[in-house]
Amino acid sequence: MILQALGKTAIKWLLIAVAFVVLLSAINYGLSFVPFTPQFNAKQAVAKADRLEGQVSTLEREAAGQAEIATATETFHTRETVIREVQSQADREARSAPDAETPLPDERLARHLRNDERVCSGASFTCATLDAPLGGFGAVPTDDAAG
Repeated sequence: MILQALGKTAIKWLLIAVAFVVLLSAINYGLSFVPFTPQFNAKQAVAKADRLEGQVSTLEREAAGQAEIATATETFHTRETVIREVQSQADREARSAPDAETPLPDERLARHLRNDERVCSGASFTCATLDAPLGGFGAVPTDDAAG
């Protein structure tokens, strides 16, 4: 009914118009692969924007990670400095004590060595490598190990 109302000429023009739209779409799609056309440039710009967004997010994550590492390193060095100061003060007090030259009983010496090993296992950077005369680890680094 509609076909009869439009007539054969109108149907031909309608089919020509549809074919023309399809042809323009195909040409536009084809031009997106031809360099130096606006379609190609737009496609390249979208791809570049996507790539740059990925790089920005990667750089943001790296910057956040570097900030965390810097904070952790600063905290570690602060704690290390405090521990070394306390350790140095305790060493000076122990060496200047009135009974500093008095030998320790074996039981007390063993207890001190166990305590030194416990301290060294928790904070190994504060310990000398091996206190050979006593056969154990020293909690206070010697002058050779500290420098």
